[in-house]
Amino acid sequence: MKSALRIGAITTGAALLLAPAGAAYASAASAASSTPTGTSSSAPSTGGSARLTAVKAIANARIQGRLATLHALSLAVSDSKYLTSDERSALNKQINADLSGLTTLSSKMSAESTAAAVRADETVMVDDYRVYVLMAPQTRLTDALAAESDAAATLQKAYTALSDLANKQSGGATPTQQSELADLQTQVTAAQAAIANEVDTELAIQPGPDETAIRNALQPVKSAVKSAHQDLVKARSDAKELRASLKS
Repeated sequence: MKSALRIGAITTGAALLLAPAGAAYASAASAASSTPTGTSSSAPSTGGSARLTAVKAIANARIQGRLATLHALSLAVSDSKYLTSDERSALNKQINADLSGLTTLSSKMSAESTAAAVRADETVMVDDYRVYVLMAPQTRLTDALAAESDAAATLQKAYTALSDLANKQSGGATPTQQSELADLQTQVTAAQAAIANEVDTELAIQPGPDETAIRNALQPVKSAVKSAHQDLVKARSDAKELRASLKS
């Protein structure tokens, strides 16, 4: 009986993780994104060779920032407590593909003989990989959705345990307890509905030249994560109140 009561106390720790989700790679992404994300700044006009060297230096800083972010994302995937094996595999596959592609592109940039060629490579670097706009959010969202799925499953177990305890009381569950149980189930069901299939949706989004389209495609998934989080917080509150009333 006591072990069942304790379930409610641990139910949504995973869901509350979502606000700082991705801390393992956030600092790297932030530092890396401080480099320019548009076309390269004009290099000093002190001769063709000096100008090319300057353009390459800027391009190299931008691509190294992306590579550092991808390595940090890879660590975040490895460290996640919630990702399923399929989710982990899908993220690692894309991260490793981006690492390989950008490493090859870095070598190509270094060998270019004109500033125009370097700038063309920079366009490929941004449009074909979208590390900051797409890969980082995909990693964060997948982990958040996995955490919420885990929290919802735990809360569903808590509902079952608390409902059994309430009904075993003399006289059965009180009207207040019945209301809290009903709301707990409603919130868990709503959270599960909000996040259903969202991992597949956001992992299917592809990089490309239209940054606005990518951001717009990610927005419904972000909204689903936020909505589910709010539902889970309410469910956790119900579980805590039920646990307290059953102890009294």
